[in-house]
Amino acid sequence: MASKRTLTVVAGVGAAALAIAGVAIAQSHEANENRIIGEHSERDIPLDQVPQAAMKAARAQLASISKAEQVTRKADGSTLYEIKGKNSDGKTIELFVTPEGQVLGRE
Repeated sequence: MASKRTLTVVAGVGAAALAIAGVAIAQSHEANENRIIGEHSERDIPLDQVPQAAMKAARAQLASISKAEQVTRKADGSTLYEIKGKNSDGKTIELFVTPEGQVLGRE
């Protein structure tokens, strides 16, 4: 039977590995966003503040919408919307949509 100290060390190593994996995933997510839309800043906004054309485009690809962020591209100051929801298979999807409703990419 493993000692309490051994179990504590194993648990600590496991927690550290999970934390490192979480940071790697977050960095990968950010790198993918930057690849799709370039360097940017973003802020959460209520769904009712997303332009109708952008919401219509998102609803065409998502079964449900849970969150929206207003994204400002650093290169040219243009505004996009990152709309998060689930597709018909229940998979979480993030769409990058212009105010006019053009989908530029998805994660």
